[in-house]
Amino acid sequence: MKYTEELREPFAYGYLRRKDDGDYAAFGEGLYEEGKVLPIFYEKEVGLFSCGRLIDICGFASSWGLWYSQERLDGKRERFPEYKEFFDAMEATFGDRDTGKRMWAYRTERELKLDRNRSCWGGMAGHAILDFGGVMELGTSGMREKIAKYRRIHPYADSFYSGLERVLDMLDVIGDRTRAEAERMAAEAQDEEEKKHFLDLARALSVVPRNTPCDFLSAAQFFWLFFGYDGYDSPGRVDQIFWPYWQKTPRGEALKILDGIWQGFNKHGSWGVCISGSDENGRDMTNEISFAMLDLVKKYKYSKPNLSMRWHKNTDPALMRSAAEALALGCGLPALYNDDAVCSMFINELGIPPRDAHDYSMNGCNQIDIQGKSHMGLEDGEVNLLKCLEYTLTRGKCLITGEVLGRDCGDPADFKTFDDLMAAFRAQVEEITEIACCLANRRQYVDATNAPNLFRTIMTRGCIEKGRDFKNGGPLYNDGQILTEGIADTVDSLAAIRYHVYEKKHFTLPEIVAAMENDFEGCEEMRRMLATEPARFGNDDPATDALAAEIMEHYMRYLLTLRTYRGGRYSAGCSPFVRASTFGEAVGASPNGRHKADPLIADSIGATPGRDVEGPTALINSVLRLPHKLAGSGFILNLKFDKSVFGTEEGLRDFLALWRSFFERGGQQLSVTVVSPDDLIDAQKHPERHEDLIVRIGGFSARFNELGHSLQDNVIARTLYGK
Repeated sequence: MKYTEELREPFAYGYLRRKDDGDYAAFGEGLYEEGKVLPIFYEKEVGLFSCGRLIDICGFASSWGLWYSQERLDGKRERFPEYKEFFDAMEATFGDRDTGKRMWAYRTERELKLDRNRSCWGGMAGHAILDFGGVMELGTSGMREKIAKYRRIHPYADSFYSGLERVLDMLDVIGDRTRAEAERMAAEAQDEEEKKHFLDLARALSVVPRNTPCDFLSAAQFFWLFFGYDGYDSPGRVDQIFWPYWQKTPRGEALKILDGIWQGFNKHGSWGVCISGSDENGRDMTNEISFAMLDLVKKYKYSKPNLSMRWHKNTDPALMRSAAEALALGCGLPALYNDDAVCSMFINELGIPPRDAHDYSMNGCNQIDIQGKSHMGLEDGEVNLLKCLEYTLTRGKCLITGEVLGRDCGDPADFKTFDDLMAAFRAQVEEITEIACCLANRRQYVDATNAPNLFRTIMTRGCIEKGRDFKNGGPLYNDGQILTEGIADTVDSLAAIRYHVYEKKHFTLPEIVAAMENDFEGCEEMRRMLATEPARFGNDDPATDALAAEIMEHYMRYLLTLRTYRGGRYSAGCSPFVRASTFGEAVGASPNGRHKADPLIADSIGATPGRDVEGPTALINSVLRLPHKLAGSGFILNLKFDKSVFGTEEGLRDFLALWRSFFERGGQQLSVTVVSPDDLIDAQKHPERHEDLIVRIGGFSARFNELGHSLQDNVIARTLYGK
């Protein structure tokens, strides 16, 4: 079959050459051919080399899998008619393997509509935290020995292991090409310091990736080259990965290298970076790198990377103080996580051994993964509880489109007791949740059967040992995570119905539903009463909070009964990302007095913005009644503080006490925004004056000016805690 380099289709060429040897071997050959021609470039601000991707008709991106462009193929057919046989083979082989197209093809019309109207969704390819530390320790030479060992155990998986060996060849080729580029740049350098730097990089690349790094520079270059290859996703526990090599490097030199990596994280918008934490024996894992990364937060005040800090009862108070000082600068970093809540969930509910449970890190916005040992979806899908309640009250009708999309749970007039309503609501939640998981499982099936990810397979423990791909149950842990929208709004709505319909009998349930269908037109007094009584979630009201706990306990435990295609179990989280306002816009008027399509719904597990009026202690008391130790993904609590709180020693001490108390009582997560309320309002009117204004959004930090107007309103409406 005719092929030359001018076609720039190395992946397809390699794959087609080996396709008779099995899919995995063919994928490995395609990646190897790509590695021979991928662009290698020096990132000056990082001080390290990286590699880019090619724009081909078909290729492989670690985050998304195999992709294919019929449009590009048709264009090349016209330019290179002499390669008809090659193009025909490409089309026959790859034309029906695009994972995105196949996933959408598996959806029913109802499922598509449920996705479009923000009832639920499922099927994201997902982030990953790879085993950079373990692979660096072995080098590609040690990884080859590992493959040979397990190849003997799984002789039926010959194509799989052949593909992995070819990926190791690819890593070596990229390393060799990068070393040659470093030597070339050293030879051309006019400045002696610059020449020395490139010679040092060439020296490092004579060691890695084949062997264990000898110092922090060689470890950093190994990491950066292949972190970039994977799409600059989520590095995970950087202070633990780099610590063995940091100790072999003079401190000043090590700090300079770390500064460059931080610049790279910011440049590429990297996601989950994590510091500190405990081991399974409660020993504090904080080290010098942990403190150095908080110093970088203070120095640059970037919104990215998405830095998180793990807390436990033995956390160094000096690290807590440094984190509070960083938060005081207003960049929303670090996000704070509680080892007791997270590890308890992994150990007690998912059965993950304590040693691995304590090796967790945040991934993407705030989803939780086990470093280099898992594929937890991240995230697999999402459920809108407020939409579930709408369907329960309207016999499945969407109040935005008028279509019947939800389950018909019966006539609201027949719900004689509040327990009757809750039983119907639970049935609705279960059905929508199961649809989200089914959609996620279809995506997992498509990925597993059409787009093996051999690079992430090499970089994740369990895959080589099992003889299975990263996307097909290879990692040690293959659980899934379904996120949740509208928690507080749903609680407030059901609390209002219980109070006004079943306790005080101010209205009948059909009367409230009729008012909702008309967006409360002509029913302003009803709307006002629903909006004001009883106490909203977030104000330390035992009755409302108990209802919240009941709703979330049912939802979260039901998820734990559902299985992922990968071979694990689903669990819940709450990471609204930027979706809170769009999910609100997809819901009709609700029983808490909220108007149709109002984007102002809860943006975390806390109160609907502005509805927590009794202070931060009351909010925390309410939130602590939720089942945090059932949340397998980030269970985000957004808090907004006035700058004046963090501007004094007393304010810092008060925050540290609140943080410690919340976590000691079982809270899982805190995300903190420190702003001036006047700045937020002025930034909407005059964005040019506030280009560096940063706020915390559902698990990550973002520049306020880059948010949509509805989401800005959501942030402004959050209760501001002052002195």
